[in-house]
Amino acid sequence: MVLDSETPAINKDKIQTSAEVKDVIKELSRPNTSICCDLEQCKDVIEELTRQNTRMAIIQQIAKRINIEMSYEDIIDEVAEPLRGVLPYDLLSFCLIENDQLIIKSGVPKGQIILDVGCVLDYYNSAPWKAITDKHCFLRQDIWNDTHKYQEDDDLRKLGIKSAIMAPLLVNNEVIGALNFGSKETYVYSENDFIFVQQMADQLAVCINNSRLYGEVLKSKREWEETFKAVPDGLFLIDRSYNVLRSNSQDFIKEVDGDFKCYKAFTCIGEQCQLCPTVEAFRTGKASVGEFTHTVTKNIYNISAYPVYNEKNELYGMTVYVHDVTNKRKMEAQLFQSAKLAAIGEMAAGVAHELNSPLTAIIGNTGLILRNASLGDKHIKLLEDIKSCGQRSKRIIQNLLTFSRQDSYSFAQVSINNIVETSLYLVSYQIEKNKITIKKNLNPRIPLIIGNKQQLEQVVINFLLNARDALEGLVDGRIEISTDMREDAEAGCTVVETQVADNGKGIPESIIDQIFNPFFTTKEKTRGTGLGLSVSLGIAQTHGGRIEVSSEVDRGSVFSLIIPV
Repeated sequence: MVLDSETPAINKDKIQTSAEVKDVIKELSRPNTSICCDLEQCKDVIEELTRQNTRMAIIQQIAKRINIEMSYEDIIDEVAEPLRGVLPYDLLSFCLIENDQLIIKSGVPKGQIILDVGCVLDYYNSAPWKAITDKHCFLRQDIWNDTHKYQEDDDLRKLGIKSAIMAPLLVNNEVIGALNFGSKETYVYSENDFIFVQQMADQLAVCINNSRLYGEVLKSKREWEETFKAVPDGLFLIDRSYNVLRSNSQDFIKEVDGDFKCYKAFTCIGEQCQLCPTVEAFRTGKASVGEFTHTVTKNIYNISAYPVYNEKNELYGMTVYVHDVTNKRKMEAQLFQSAKLAAIGEMAAGVAHELNSPLTAIIGNTGLILRNASLGDKHIKLLEDIKSCGQRSKRIIQNLLTFSRQDSYSFAQVSINNIVETSLYLVSYQIEKNKITIKKNLNPRIPLIIGNKQQLEQVVINFLLNARDALEGLVDGRIEISTDMREDAEAGCTVVETQVADNGKGIPESIIDQIFNPFFTTKEKTRGTGLGLSVSLGIAQTHGGRIEVSSEVDRGSVFSLIIPV
């Protein structure tokens, strides 16, 4: 092309935008008789301009398609295919700086053994590191014959890469990594490719950095969410209108009539809303704590409210922590009950000791009178009844002393039949005075078992008293207590089984699974604490055994204590 003095020179290396391309084409198309156009050169210029225009369009296209939620693999997939039409390559990758190490994060082809994802490029004598350090594109036209060898050259030779161009990934003039192109041909890349590769690297750097920052935020968010979810109790955030904004568990907060008001969803407060700690905390701006009972489940919750302030130091919400203290309160009540029972046992022991002295005098004096009485004395029968009742009373007192003793919890060989007899001595009068018939069926061949006599007596007595209560008001009440031994598949050995059966009211199927729960009782408050079966189950398990129950409403119940021999 021959230009006159009025024709501007065209520098195709500086043409970067679509507008510039159009201006150049317009300039070349302007009629000028003093210009002798070389059509081939014009064609080359137009092709180069079109190529650069296409490159700019591809950069814009890639920028639109890449979003912050994409992984590194997704980003390289979006970049790889469009670039093939404007820049030849056989190897494409980008690496990022992490903890002062340059690590390859993604590339194509995928799955290669050499220079694959996760490969660490040492700072010393590394071509990508040189581009990063210089903050400028680094072009290598003939790697195999280059006089200066870099640490990656042997790996590139194995992959067949002969030329490469590397551009730093810059964000606010800070380098975060490098974008690398490699070809199996020499002198594929020219100085003209510098601008495009660097522009591509700049755009990609912004996308990658945004994706990385988003990933860090997402990771932090996920860690906090997992931390809150790991808390077994209820933890939620409410606004000043008591709307639940966030919650770590749906078990505590559920939608009620399309509303997430805490006082509607969390029904433990009920009508006591004004006494809720959150109300107090909103009023005072200070943390508040309170305890409430759920109106439906009857669970006991400790509720703590902590004010949340914004950047203007304005109270805008409340963090509410709900801790289920039901079991804790039940354990405390059980301890109180145990202390009360211990006190009663101590008083019973004192009364028993006090009664022993007059009973000894009654039995002894009655024996002396009987020894001196003649066979025909009409008072002999009365004296024998006095002595028999005195001896029976003394045996009951002795059993009561043994039962109330607090320091005897060691295990030894015991007879389950003797335990049944002793238990009957203690409670048979209470049962029989209610016109209930007691029938014994004890197997005399049962071997001794290892156990604690007082604890096992407690279980049998509890069975007998529960049977008595189930027969209250019935005319033909019967209790049958039996012992036997058998092979037990569940225990895998021979067991001794003690059964207490009655023909009383029975237990409804709806509550039979709850009877061993602490403090569960169907009796009046003055007649039961709900601890008997719970404690009995604990004793059975301590002895390596279990308690089984079967019941039919209006047909009666059978409780079985099963202990391994």
